[in-house]
Amino acid sequence: MLVKLTNQALDYSWGSKSLISDYFGVPATGQPMAEIWFGTHDGSPTKVEANEGSLYELIGKRLPFLLKILAAEAPLSIQAHPNPEQAKLGFALEEQAGIPLTAGHRNYKDDRAKPEMIVALSPSFEALVGFSDPRIITEKIEELIDLGPSQHTEEVLNRWLQWLSEEQGIRRVFLDSMRSPEISEAFIAEFVDLATQSPNLVDLVSHLANHHGHDRGIASALVLNHQIISRGEAIFVPAGMPHAYLSGLGVEVMLASDNVLRGGLTPKHIDVDELERVLVFEDTSVQLCQTRELAKGLEQFAIPTAEFTFYRAVVSSTNLLIDLNLPGDAIVLCVGGSIAISTSQAEREVINLGEAVYLSADAKTFSLTGSGEAYLAISSN
Repeated sequence: MLVKLTNQALDYSWGSKSLISDYFGVPATGQPMAEIWFGTHDGSPTKVEANEGSLYELIGKRLPFLLKILAAEAPLSIQAHPNPEQAKLGFALEEQAGIPLTAGHRNYKDDRAKPEMIVALSPSFEALVGFSDPRIITEKIEELIDLGPSQHTEEVLNRWLQWLSEEQGIRRVFLDSMRSPEISEAFIAEFVDLATQSPNLVDLVSHLANHHGHDRGIASALVLNHQIISRGEAIFVPAGMPHAYLSGLGVEVMLASDNVLRGGLTPKHIDVDELERVLVFEDTSVQLCQTRELAKGLEQFAIPTAEFTFYRAVVSSTNLLIDLNLPGDAIVLCVGGSIAISTSQAEREVINLGEAVYLSADAKTFSLTGSGEAYLAISSN
């Protein structure tokens, strides 16, 4: 089976009004266009273009992955996702408690983990990813203290400095920034004023404050790695890693889950206790995802997901990708030019920029021709 897919952009408040329309050449809606989903998740059912029914209704099963176009104008929430065991337990407990799936205070929408990867499509993509090295956090706090804060703010910052020199320091600082009544709007206002005078913090904190005012998550961002990646580069976010995408256009792939534990930079439900339970409080040096060239124009991303694999394909008149193995169901998303997909069952579809197709595993092999660039997610069985 080979069918063309379609879906509408979700209008989450942090979405960009222009990135998707400008890049993919689709009409702007006048509203934020944050994400376009391709998969079988109920959160935003993908449609089959030929009959406008859902992809799930057509194939009668759930794909293990979810592929998205993501466009951020404002910072997303500081968040983390559960591992498989945490997801199963959290979902079961909320089901037993009778919390509706649509309830605003519901944490677990399903019983699955949600490791994810983002690949930049825009010239740069900005994110907070993982806890920073305590030494780097210490340097930033010392810069703020040198700028002459009020007595109260200096006391808080010195407390954090002391904790960072001890075991579990990152945990204590992060949770204090989330929970302590001392981290008031007045504290955040002064924190922002100080940070905008600090070369190491001015760009990040100004961006956060412009979109989130005096949200206490701005202080929490102090302990996270600030990462900017270029087009084609990717970051993998495993379960338990704190992160917040800040700006840019990208392609995101993940296990098909919508479980998000939030801790700040959002008007949505925040559950610091549950976030604490899923977080892994370890400092992390951000590493770009490596790729392995399988053939000229075909790269596989090295991500630790047994349920699916993810690829980038570039084809041209002089570089065709013929008779590729198809071990499982797949979705192909065109991010440049025009690509023709054909299968061993004599099926053929052409996708242009921003269009996607679903391929069922019974084809066994498929080919990519034309002139363009695409991302492919393929289930493992």
